[in-house]
This record gives sequence, structure tokens and C-alpha cells, in this order.
Amino acid sequence: MKRSLGFIVVLIITLGFCIQAQETTSDDLSVSEISFTTQTDAFGQMVQGGEGTLTNNSSTAYTNLTIFADLLNEDNEVIGEGFGVMVNACGTGLLPDFALQPGESQPFTLSLDFFNTPAEVADIEAMPQGTPVEPEPATDADLPEHIRHVDTREVVNLEWLDANSFRYAVGCEGDVFTQHDWFGYRVASDTMTELEHPAEANVTEALLQQLGLQDPLLYNHSFLTYAPTSRRIVYQTGINELLTAEPDGSFKRLIYENLGRYSLRGFIWLPEGRFLAYYFGAIGDPVRYFTASVEGQRISADITTNEPSFTIPGPSPDGARAVVTLTENDVTGYYVIQTLSQNKTLLLEADPPGNNWPAPIYVPGATFGEADIYIARPVDGQPRLQCVEMESGTVSDLSELPLNLTTDDRAMMWLSPDGTTLALAANGVDGGLWLIGLMALGGCGT
Repeated sequence: MKRSLGFIVVLIITLGFCIQAQETTSDDLSVSEISFTTQTDAFGQMVQGGEGTLTNNSSTAYTNLTIFADLLNEDNEVIGEGFGVMVNACGTGLLPDFALQPGESQPFTLSLDFFNTPAEVADIEAMPQGTPVEPEPATDADLPEHIRHVDTREVVNLEWLDANSFRYAVGCEGDVFTQHDWFGYRVASDTMTELEHPAEANVTEALLQQLGLQDPLLYNHSFLTYAPTSRRIVYQTGINELLTAEPDGSFKRLIYENLGRYSLRGFIWLPEGRFLAYYFGAIGDPVRYFTASVEGQRISADITTNEPSFTIPGPSPDGARAVVTLTENDVTGYYVIQTLSQNKTLLLEADPPGNNWPAPIYVPGATFGEADIYIARPVDGQPRLQCVEMESGTVSDLSELPLNLTTDDRAMMWLSPDGTTLALAANGVDGGLWLIGLMALGGCGT
């Protein structure tokens, strides 16, 4: 887990406790990757905690999961205790009814209590406890042939390299890219390999000093990103100014200032270093946005001028248009808006989902006004993939989607360079990564 800080401790697993008169063997639940962290609590005090990973090695599922731990010194004396709960990749606690399925792993956090002054911990004896329940049936067998399940972890980013390969990130959505675990995937061979993001080596102390991001909290707040379609980087300062720079941090260019009241949530990357930056606070908040380029050029109107969208906007490749959801003349639905002039055209009248659903994908046609728009939204309570032919307004209902989003989860989509494959990802306990083969679905207007 790349977000872990501190030192790794030696781990001793001792199981054999009773759960409702049933004995859990040492092979059922195992703890790994325990590390200590130092964090600031709500009162500004530095407190020591821990985190790790719990794995279910059995053929049954477990719920009501907790972790008890004894902290031991070099003399094997107990000097403190720990109590752990299951969390998501961002450290948010899960509900007690969460069930860890057979063969799956989930992070947990530990609150530590030292009997006296905190001392150096030599070993930790971790004792997971949970209630066995019937496992959920495998879902992959229920997927249609055009959907491939690639990963079950919390996938938060993806970069297509060509029509047959991409790299993707697992971890906490709000963390900077170097805190994520990255993997490479080849579509034709269905093979995945663990790797480091190629730009990670560029994030040096010299670069962070040049950008004013030496403080780890400022760095993780920065959304520092190397544009996948250009050489330059984009990042935000501690007061939310958005700037771009050369890979070594030189030749900075200011895109926007006075953004302190907006919360940056991510970028949608477009060709030739163009991007859409989107901002919102909690689920249900309106989405503010603008389009610009890493060369320092603004493409859209000001973030305060762009009419907020209910959902994350889906930009055209040139950033001059975007698919948004709003209400115009009492008609709520999906509109194609010109990001500079704010002129808009109704695309589809519909109740939009929340801002945690994927942004629409805008695929331009041969001439102006021609485009296919891919939309993920709930229809009659079921997540569906639809495509709207912009010129005719024809709506094609293409496929069900394997999404199970709570209000704490987010999903995203990315289209392959050749337009044949749609990558769908989600975070949360039901997160993962799926590939949708569009050629088998007939396309727009069918």
C-alpha cells in the first residue's frame, strides 16, 4: 500500500478464537502489510495509528470484522493494544454488514493505546475476528460476453497507451498519482503486470521544491499530474491556484487563481495537452468546471461563468463543447454546451444521476454537429450504457453495466483510441475494472 507511512513491523498471526462457538483456524483470516502512521487528529494533536490488510483465505465470507492487536517490545512484553476496523482505500470506515468474500482482501486501520509513554514496537500480535456467513455468488458468470472483468480492487484512474494496452491505478481517489499502485494491462492477451508509473521517477525533491510542494500534505493536495498527451504537468497550490509547468517545474503558467472555495476532484484528459478540470464538494453538489491546456491557454469561459452541471461534464476532444446535465426552461436532461459562449442544445431529456457517475464520452463525427455521446446512467433502477446520436437524437440502449454505487463511491469511463473498447472503473467495496466491447453492441443509431 503506497499510502502507508512509517516503518514495517514484524507480524505474528495467532488465530484460534471463538466466533459464535465456532473456531476459526489460522488459515481463514490473515493480516499483512501492517505499518504505523502518524496523523493529526481533530484537535490538532499528532496521534500514532496503524494500518494493514486483511485477507480471507477460506471458502466462506466473514462479516462484523474487527482486528485486536497486542503491541510487544523487544522483551516480548505487551506495551499496548490496538483495535482495528475495516476501511476503504481512503481510510473511511465500512459498515458492520460489510462481508469479506473468499479470496479477497481489504484494508483496515488500527487505533493504538500504549499503557505508558509510547515505546518502540518490536512485534505485533494481530487477532482478526468476524462472523462467518454464506458467500455471495460469483458475479463474473452473470456478465454478458461483451463485458470482461479485469480487477476487483478500487480502481481510480486509467491511461490508454494504444488500442490494445493501458495502465491503471488502484488506491484512494484523492491521492496524488505516486501514492497509487499502478498496473499494466494488455487487452488481446488478457494479461496484467504490476509496474511503476513512468512519471514517478520525475517527482524528486528538487521538483517539489521548485513547485513549493515540499510539505507532504500540500503535495498530496496538489493533484500533481503529468499530462498523458503532453510533456507538461498540471498541479494546484495550497490555496488552490491551478498552474502548469515543464516536467522539471520550470516555466510555470497560471491557469486560474481565486479557486479557494472550490474543491478540485480531477481532470479529464484530451488530445494535445487539453483537459477539463472539475470541482465539487460532496456527492450531490453541483459540478463546476473549465477547459484549458497545459500550455496555459483557457478554452472555456471562466469557472464562475460556466453553468454548473449535475454530473461531471463530458468534453469534446478540443474542449470547445461538453455534455452537461442541467435544467433549462423547466426541461432537465443532458445538453451539449459550447464551453465559451454557453450556447446549449438539448440532447436527451432525463433525470441525471449524481456527480459520482461517469462523465459522458463525446466522440465527434466527420462534420460539425455529428457526434456519438456515450452515457452511463440508471434506467428503471438499473445501471445502463446508452449512446445518443447527436445529429438525429436517436438513443440506443446498449448494455447493462456492472455498477453498484453507494453515495460514497465513484465510477469513471475511458474510451480506447480506436473507439472499440470502453473501460469502466469504480472505487468502493464493490469497485473494480471492466472492459466493454462496443463492436458487439451495434453502435449508435441502431
